[in-house]
Amino acid sequence: MARRSHDPHRRDPAVALADSIGTMGDLVQAGKVRHLGLSEVTGDELREAHAHHPISAVQSEWSLFTRDIERGLIPAAAELGVGVVAYSPLGRGFLTGALPSEFTTGDIRSRFPRFTGENAQRNAALLHPITTIAADRGATPAQVALAWLHQRRAVHGLTVVPIPGTRHPNRLHENLAALGLTLTADELARLEPIAAQVTGDRYPDMTETSNARESRPTD
Repeated sequence: MARRSHDPHRRDPAVALADSIGTMGDLVQAGKVRHLGLSEVTGDELREAHAHHPISAVQSEWSLFTRDIERGLIPAAAELGVGVVAYSPLGRGFLTGALPSEFTTGDIRSRFPRFTGENAQRNAALLHPITTIAADRGATPAQVALAWLHQRRAVHGLTVVPIPGTRHPNRLHENLAALGLTLTADELARLEPIAAQVTGDRYPDMTETSNARESRPTD
């Protein structure tokens, strides 16, 4: 059986990191897991976990619409040499400019505050610099959003791996083409204010996110 990485998707604050990381470290020692990863942890939690066992990667939402991890987690990851796996790099489709006006039954985005009601209308206006840059560069809004995230590597000095989801091969090729797009300093400056202007939380219940614990002391 091939060894694989192990990544608990949410930290249980009721369980000491020494216990959870120690148990996962035992799996590494037993040869059942090769690398350890964490998801939605704060910078302090990453440092504490890394002290118990090397952490290879952290997974958190990171995009032009969601940049809260830059306050604590990103500096910690850069300091420790931990890679960042950025999920929802296209803002769950919002940054592509193709979000439907009405969600179909079962679409989980209908539960997220930033995609509904007045929040959705206000946030839609924030797409203008993205779509303008895309048109000027002969690219798509998705490619601009991904190019911005790829360039965070140089800004923060760490490895960044976006994981945009897609069901269609043409979208896969579109996403890969973003690797060939380098945004200028002027374009980056035009994109810089977007995240600070987003209204609405990314989840209806933020208690399981690192953002909710960022200002609290770790256990």
